[in-house]
Amino acid sequence: MKKILFILPCVPYPLTAGGNQAFFNMVEYIRHKMSVSLLLSPENKEMNDVESLRALWTNVDFYLFREEDAEPKTRCPRYYRWLKKMSESISRKMQRQLYSFQQERPYKNMTLKNSCFKPFPKAYVEYVSDISRRGFDIIQVEFYPLITLGYLLPKDVQTVFVHHELRYIRNENEMECLTHVTDEDKMLYGIAKDMEKAALRQYKHVIALTDIDRLLLADLVGQECNIYVSPAVVQIESAYDRIVKSASVRLTFVGSENHYPNQDAVDWFCHEVAPCLRVQGFKFVFQVIGTWKSRYVKSLQAVCPEMELVGYVEDLREYLNGSIVLVPIRIGSGMRMKILDAVSSMASFVTTTKGVEGIDLRHNEECLIADSATDFAAAVIRLEADKKLQVRLATQALKRLRELYNPQEMLERRLAVYDEILQNNTN
Repeated sequence: MKKILFILPCVPYPLTAGGNQAFFNMVEYIRHKMSVSLLLSPENKEMNDVESLRALWTNVDFYLFREEDAEPKTRCPRYYRWLKKMSESISRKMQRQLYSFQQERPYKNMTLKNSCFKPFPKAYVEYVSDISRRGFDIIQVEFYPLITLGYLLPKDVQTVFVHHELRYIRNENEMECLTHVTDEDKMLYGIAKDMEKAALRQYKHVIALTDIDRLLLADLVGQECNIYVSPAVVQIESAYDRIVKSASVRLTFVGSENHYPNQDAVDWFCHEVAPCLRVQGFKFVFQVIGTWKSRYVKSLQAVCPEMELVGYVEDLREYLNGSIVLVPIRIGSGMRMKILDAVSSMASFVTTTKGVEGIDLRHNEECLIADSATDFAAAVIRLEADKKLQVRLATQALKRLRELYNPQEMLERRLAVYDEILQNNTN
């Protein structure tokens, strides 16, 4: 049985984020076909999640790099840790002062300012270097924060980077949403794009989630070979047991605040779309699912009193069913799991072109697509008023998702990519 090592920046459990869902579904299949190992760097608060995952994946080997392993040698470790916490606390307080002074929404979660290379702790580098040289056939790195590990991995192993979201595309989108782009923004964008290109070239293979991203990657890296498409996997079997509940005034959005495209989407809806709905006399409640805790949320609720913070939902699909799902995304690339969640919930949805990018669902066939605030609001009003349209769109979206992204076929497709990578290595 061939050995594969997955290196992730976060614990892929619980399944409260789209990336976690996609990774979990893939490994759940692959672990019965290959010898799977995971290299994680969990925080103390994530250790219960790690143990839950271990209980589910009894045939997977876990390599855990702990934060305390990265602490430097000091004369007084306890005093050093106290100073470190104080420094981090002061830094956060200083940032909050800056953000509260800004007139526009806070930009602390933007990647434009945080895409250039940041060194890893020396102990982490040594740990990855050691584990990666333990006889694996494939080493796969996931998510942009770890992209530069390609420089570290052994050259006699098939190395793979899974690009869930092209960073330079996201940064471009972020700049398009700014009221003013500074020279510093342009400089940071250029540096980060060059770094992304160079880092990707350190891997022997790259996996994109959509055909659009594959073409963009080929243009960025300068080659098409060894760039594969392997879409995210969402389980949809349970959707066939659901009926489409008629949606009325309940509008839903899925996504947490710490992912900036979600923050921008909710901000755009509250400031631009909601007023258009009110002008038309449309009564609604806007339910936001996920973690939203910052002070800025209160300012959004002041602008949009219809906004309700729902938090974590145990049965997301049951909750979405009977609502109109909104995907007002303007930033990012890859596959939006919130689209797949809506379809598998048998809920009709309104999305921007960016929101459905890379997923071949069509306007007026499986969903409604609108890009301006007035058009988006009009689409919501139209969909709420037409119960037959809700049923038709939800039913056809599930059918098309099954045709295009059959979960079993997508899993077999990923395994075929690994087989091709290993076969090329033997030729």
